This record gives sequence, structure tokens and C-alpha cells, in this order.
Amino acid sequence: MNEDPDVLEKLRIVGGPKLVRELIEMFMRYAPERLAAARVGIQNGDLHAAQRALHSLKSSAGQLGITTMQDGSRRGESLAANGDAMGAETALAELEAMWPATREWLTEQVRM
Repeated sequence: MNEDPDVLEKLRIVGGPKLVRELIEMFMRYAPERLAAARVGIQNGDLHAAQRALHSLKSSAGQLGITTMQDGSRRGESLAANGDAMGAETALAELEAMWPATREWLTEQVRM
């Protein structure tokens, strides 16, 4: 993983640990929903829905310094926007595979 803990530290300085905890908990609650929405979109041939879900995931990941998910979401979003269902599905599968490690990293960050 290539995460940027400095982003969370800056958020802690500006908003305090409670804000960071709330943002992380919100991300951990909604990221699986965004991944599922992208999966359903791709399976149903609705690449626009997949693109929207991946865009949302990309933005949220970026706000927390989760660069691996941000980059993967950006790639999947772009592929979906260009009509490349196979490429978007591959990018999504990579995001789904990295989710457990990302969730673990975020859990550690909440404890800090």
C-alpha cells in the first residue's frame, strides 16, 4: 500500500482527532457500497453508474490520503467513461482486492 498518513495528520491538526475518526468511519461504511454499486453497474452494462460510483470513491479516498484506492478508482472511472467494460472490471477487481488491507490501515489510523 502507498498511503499518505500526512493527509490524516493535517486533518487532525485542522479538525482534531474526532473529525478524522468520523471521516474514516464514514469512508469505511460507504466504500463497500461504492464498490458494490460499481460492480452492479459493470455487470448490468451501465458504465455510467460504475463511473459515478468510482468517482465518488476516488474523491473520498483522496480526502483521506488513501492513494492506492484513489489511483485505482481514477483508472476505473476513466475506463468506464471511455466505454471499456473489461478494463473497468479489472480495475474494480483490483480495488476490491485491496479493500481488506485498506480497511486494516484505516482501523489503525482510528486508533492513533
